[in-house]
Order: sequence, then C-alpha cells, then structure tokens
Amino acid sequence: MNRETHKCQNCKKDFIIEPDDFSFYEKIKVPPPTFCPECRMIRRLYWRNEHSLFRRPNSTPGFSGEHISIYHPDAKITSYDKEMWWSDKWDPCDYGADYDFDRPFFEQFKELLERVPHVSFFEGKSINAKFCNYVVELKNCYLVTATWRCEDSMYGNRLFECKFTHDSYICSHTEFCYENVYCSDSNRLFFSRESENCLDSYFLYDCRNCSNCILSTNLRNKSYCIENVQYSKEEYFKKKKELELNTRSGIKKANKKFEKLWQNAFHKHLKLINTNNVVGDHVSNSRNAYYIFDFRDDAENVKYAHWGNGGLKDSYDTGPGCGYKSEMGYEGVSTGDKNYKTYFCVTVWYSRDIYYSLMLSDCHDCFGCAEMHNKQYCILNKQYTKEEYQNLLPRIIKHMKEMPYVDKVGRSYEFGEFFPGELSPFAYNETVAQDYFPIGKEDAESRGYLWREYIPNTYKTTVKGNELPQTISEVDDSILHQVIECEITKKPFKITEQELSFYRRLDLPLPSTHPDERHNQRLKLRNPMTLRKRMCYFGDKEVDTTYLLEEEGGPQKVVCTEHYNKEVY
Repeated sequence: MNRETHKCQNCKKDFIIEPDDFSFYEKIKVPPPTFCPECRMIRRLYWRNEHSLFRRPNSTPGFSGEHISIYHPDAKITSYDKEMWWSDKWDPCDYGADYDFDRPFFEQFKELLERVPHVSFFEGKSINAKFCNYVVELKNCYLVTATWRCEDSMYGNRLFECKFTHDSYICSHTEFCYENVYCSDSNRLFFSRESENCLDSYFLYDCRNCSNCILSTNLRNKSYCIENVQYSKEEYFKKKKELELNTRSGIKKANKKFEKLWQNAFHKHLKLINTNNVVGDHVSNSRNAYYIFDFRDDAENVKYAHWGNGGLKDSYDTGPGCGYKSEMGYEGVSTGDKNYKTYFCVTVWYSRDIYYSLMLSDCHDCFGCAEMHNKQYCILNKQYTKEEYQNLLPRIIKHMKEMPYVDKVGRSYEFGEFFPGELSPFAYNETVAQDYFPIGKEDAESRGYLWREYIPNTYKTTVKGNELPQTISEVDDSILHQVIECEITKKPFKITEQELSFYRRLDLPLPSTHPDERHNQRLKLRNPMTLRKRMCYFGDKEVDTTYLLEEEGGPQKVVCTEHYNKEVY
C-alpha cells in the first residue's frame, strides 16, 4: 500500500496516511480515518471534562438536594455519587435496549447515555480527595485533576507521585513546590519550567541539579546564581532578599524579567529523553513513536498519542489518559490502565475487546455500552450469551457502515469513526478541548459544538484580589472566611485551611487570581501539540519542533540536539 493524501471532512485540509498506517488499520479491521490527526485529537478531547464542576440535583436514590458533578445541570443525564455508582444497589443492564437496525447506532448510543446513571467524578483508590477528577491513589488532595499517586496537593493538573505540590502542571516527584510547569524530582522549587533535580530555587528554566538559584536558564550543577551570574553564598542571600520574592509585587516583577530571560535562552527543538525513532515532545524511554506528546516511559509502536505513562504498545490515536500496560488501542480517551483491544472508547479500565463504550471497568467483549463494571457480552447494556454476541457484532458493524450517522453540520460517522462531538454530554468550553485548542463561542457553534456560558455564582465578594496583603506574614486566619474577587476574571474564590498552611510554611504570598485563571495561565506556558519545521538557530539544519516561529511569538534560539548539547551541557 502506498502513502495517500486524504482531505479531512472536518477542517477540509489534506492529511497523509502512510503505508504503516494502512497496515495498522488492516490489523485491527477498521477503515482509514476521514478526520485528520489534529481534528481526531480535538474530537477525543471534547469527551473529557477534567476540571469544570457544577452543582446539580442529586439523582442518587435516597438522597435529595444537590451534589457536585462534572455534568452541567442542563446535561440530559443522571449522575450518581461514587459510593452509589460502585455499589451493587443498581444494575446498568436494567437500562439496556435491543439494537435497532432501522436507526443509526450513534442515535441509539445517545439515548443510552441519557438513560443510564453516570458517576459524578472519575476517582479511584483515594483518601480525602475532594473535588478531584480523573485521579487514582490520592491522599489529602483538593481540586487536582488527571493525577496519580499524589499527597497533600492542590490545584494541580497532570501530576505524578508528588507531595505538597500546589498550582503545578505536568510535574513528577516534586515536594513543597509551587507554580511549576514540566518540572520533576525537585524540592522547594517555585515559578519554574522544564527543570529537574533542583532545590530552593525560583524562576528557573531548563536547569538541572541546581540549588539556590534564581532567574536563571540552561544551568547545570550550579548553586548561588542569579540571572546566570555566580555569587558567593553571602552575596546570593543578600540579593535574594532585595528581590522580595515573599511579596506579590516582587514575584510579579521577577516574572516579567523571567519572560525575557526565557526568550533569550537556548531551547532544544524537542524534549526527548532516552528515545529511539521518536518524533514528539516531552517523551521519555520510548521507541518507534510519532506525533506523541507528554508520555512518560515505555511507549512502543505508537502514533498520535497524548498524556500517558507506564507502557503503551501498538496503538494509534489514544489520549489524553493512555498507557499503563495497555496494548492495541485506537481512538480512545482515558483508556490508560491495563486495556487490550479497546476501540473508540471513553474512560475504560482493565478491559479487553471493547468497542464504542464509555466508563467501563473490568469488562470484556462489549459494544456500545456505558457505565458498567465487571460485565461481558453486552450490547447497548443488554446482556447476551457469548454465541449471541459473536453473531450480532458483525451485523452491527455492517449496519454502521451502511447507515452512517450524519451530524447537524453534515459530517458523516460510520464504523471506524470516534463518537460525534454533538453526542458528548459536555459543552466544548467545559472540556480539555478548550484547554489545548481554545476557540470562541461563535467559532464553536459554527463547527457544531455545544457552548455554555459561564453563570456567575451568588457568592458576594468581600475583598479584591489586588487588595490582599503583600506577604503571608500579614495574613491572619480571618482570610479563611473571606470571599476574594479574582483581579483578572472577577470570579470569586476562597482560601482553604490546607492552602493557607502551605503558603505560611513556604513564605509565599496569597494568590490574587482564581484557581481556574491560574490553570489557564500555566497552560499558556506549554507549546502547542503540533509539530512544525524550523531552522536551527545556527542555521545549518531544519528540525521538527513544537515551538512557534519567531514571528508568531516563539523564542529565537530553538536549536537542534547537537547544538543544544554543545551550548548547554
């Protein structure tokens, strides 16, 4: 099979399908995609709401009033709290239906989603993890998302084995850290990016094995540096005091300087560690992978994957939330826990041979099912015998090819396409699609996506963010009863007791912006998940990179691996 150029039915741009791609599609018995890789990613992201929370009527039997859920009160679904969902007090097969060969499959699946109860949060094996979603094995955490094995942490996204780590994004093995992006194996590191094995430092970029350093870039094995200038220990602490990094004004001033330092630093074109034949960004210990982002360890024979760890093999178009000893996955989101042959799925764990399903655990041989645990041979949540299932499955696949679903803007979905976005229970701006591919309401609606405007809550603010004390030493416990107005979005927020203790312990000033705004600002510090060509800064080689071009606002000194190693190491 030769490489072919296809036109995406969504964005109308051309995309390439390589011979190896055709081999994979043939292996798993699906037709080639009709959406380009980026549109396929957006379509999956539209089905994952990590951090939009709502009060909605409590549908749990025996309870009244409201509860907190990831589902908007206008969404036409029922949600249970996690204790009820995991209990034996209800059976998802009670909501099953016969397959109707006179209607498209996706119409029938949408109706199933509106009948069956959904769990309010995706959280497992955690203790005192309040308002945490897509998390496993947390302890004493608050409002963290897409996180695994963390303790005493707050307002984080995509953390792994961290302790006392607040307001950070994609960090691992950090402790007593704050406002970091892509950092690891560090202690008391603040306002930093792309740094590891650092201690007692502020505003570092691409630094390794550094301690007591401030406002520095591309350092290796250094101590007592400020703006990449070496000082004695005594001089360093004198200058550190002058920077007033325990005040909000001092931090704002340092952050402005840090942005200029970042622009002038050397930037390795792709962040790849111990990889072989890998094209992507922020990938470690992997081989034979292409267009893969934010993957920690053991991806092999993978293409178009995003946000995973712990082993993913022979898979295409998976993530966010993929890996951990999973194999043979295709077009899945949140399918990263010991899965085998999961196709077109959302939030499936410990399962195999699953098609077009949502929120399944410990299941096998299911098609078009939702919110099930420890089931097998089910279609649209109806139980069949093994023989009945195996006879019905090929008929349904054939039917999906002959009677595709057409959405309201004319996109066609037959067998081999992921769920249409208009079936998602979420609005576009409630999901991580908006995090990574932000658009406005008008644009979203023109593409056929649901959009929900933010509805302000009824909290009356008692203090403005920009009027908070400059230092934490000026703050007493009465702050716990104040409602703060975000100085940017005007949204109200509060300081928790756990949070206040953290700021006091590390001599950090109170934040003046809402947690959502802080999250959005961190997202702006990452590169787009799009590969492009740029010339190495030294002008002798073209490289793949995720950095924007200089005229688009990207940094000037993007360099190939060879020159990076010469200049930095």
